[in-house]
Amino acid sequence: MTAPVPLSPETVTNLVQLRALLDSADRASISNSSVTRPMAVVLLDAVNERATHFAATYLNLTIPSRAGFEQLMEIVKGQLGARWVTGTWPDIRRLHRTRNLVQHEGLEVDQKNIATWAAATASYTRSLVSAIWGININDVTLSKAVKHDEIRELLDTAERKIKEGMPSESLTATSAAFDLAYKSWKDYYRRRIPFHHKPMQRDIVDQKGFKYLEKEITEANETSLAVSLAGDAGEYVWFRDITAHETDMEVATLDEAQRALGFAFGWVIRWEAFQESFIPNRRRAREQAARRVRKSSRPASVHAVKVARGRGNWRLTVELADVPPAEEFDVWRRTLTTVLNSGANLAPYHFWSVTESGNLENWIPKEPDSAGDLAEVVSSALLTVEEEIRKQRQEREASLEELKREAQVYAQDLERISPTLPSWVRKAGLAEHRTIMAGKPESRLRIILTDDSIDFWKPISSALQQHSSVHSSMVNWGEKTIGITPELKPAELCQVLLDISPEIEALINQKKSEDSQMEENRLTLESRLRDAFRL
Repeated sequence: MTAPVPLSPETVTNLVQLRALLDSADRASISNSSVTRPMAVVLLDAVNERATHFAATYLNLTIPSRAGFEQLMEIVKGQLGARWVTGTWPDIRRLHRTRNLVQHEGLEVDQKNIATWAAATASYTRSLVSAIWGININDVTLSKAVKHDEIRELLDTAERKIKEGMPSESLTATSAAFDLAYKSWKDYYRRRIPFHHKPMQRDIVDQKGFKYLEKEITEANETSLAVSLAGDAGEYVWFRDITAHETDMEVATLDEAQRALGFAFGWVIRWEAFQESFIPNRRRAREQAARRVRKSSRPASVHAVKVARGRGNWRLTVELADVPPAEEFDVWRRTLTTVLNSGANLAPYHFWSVTESGNLENWIPKEPDSAGDLAEVVSSALLTVEEEIRKQRQEREASLEELKREAQVYAQDLERISPTLPSWVRKAGLAEHRTIMAGKPESRLRIILTDDSIDFWKPISSALQQHSSVHSSMVNWGEKTIGITPELKPAELCQVLLDISPEIEALINQKKSEDSQMEENRLTLESRLRDAFRL
């Protein structure tokens, strides 16, 4: 088997269609009815013809104009050689010849032969797909052509739910995938500077009229954005309509779910193709491409010097070589700018700037006597910046290690003081990183809420703030955490949690009791209705 190769959208679409055709043929071959046997034979042969023709096209083989199926099969076999070995070729030939008689002359076929040909067709198709693309055809889904990880997972879920006979769940995943791609497309498409000035609410009509116009314009903009990659404007209108409300998705059919998946897949593929060719900031990209990136650990060096004439001073450009790679460039650029513009280096020059291409720029006096000083300033800075970055890295690593050690010690002390936390707290302690807000370090003290208690974050945060030992609390919904200021000692934190725990646990238990009672009432009503209808 060859190593897997990246699949293009066209290849994935063809393989998915081939898989669907194979599934249909397999289902038709199971029936013992004499009425459906001819259809099974035709479908099985169609699978083999489709697989073989697609393989020949993909391999870019030269095919005689009047080549039949068996000749085409021999051409593909010859091209693949030892990569494609299967014992099904004789059965496939017999199936093809029988199909002609069944289709054109109504030949009766024994069910045992159909079972043999169904097994041969499955083996033939799977072995051919494996030989060329290195994959199992059962594993091929439309999502495999999508590069964006989250969108690919959503489309994969949508297709899997169709197989499981769950159209509503499939539509939910498809809609989420489309929304994610659309949001990114919208971010690219929006003009950086709008052509038109949006009036204030008081400038036109009244408040109600303003909101109406705003909604109408927004809808028109969103439609134009979506249709630009839809391929078929009508299909987008249909997709938007069927995914607009959960009640509509709940009654969707499998065919509608498949249609929605096909639309979203095509839209995402066109969006990703656009992304690959679109450069949002061309000037910056061109400058980055002009960098002379280092291939060793040596510091940056001067590659060339250019002086351009100006009215007052002259424009100096120092082109550098051996600049750091992209992942290190921004730190190097900031640090070099700081070093160059320190007091001793700045006078008598203007402010030094480091460009995206890794060059240095400045306005300098016209006197040529300053050349030696300039060279000394730049050369010294290029050496100093490397040492400064190493120093910063060591300090940062030491700081992170210290923060991690402090968090571990805090956790151990907390465990010793109170082995068990309140039931609504999953974990408590210091974060292993420090966050700066408004120029000031935030408290690292965090409590992580359980799944049952996260819905009560408001009363929990309020109870914390009302406690005398707590100055403030900040909720992070995504991480299910509440930050507490100040950074209380382990014993103090335990006391705070114990003090507010009865109130919080009462709220949680009340909610559970209400939910339980509601479910009990629902079941009782359902039971009485069944009795009333004598079901």
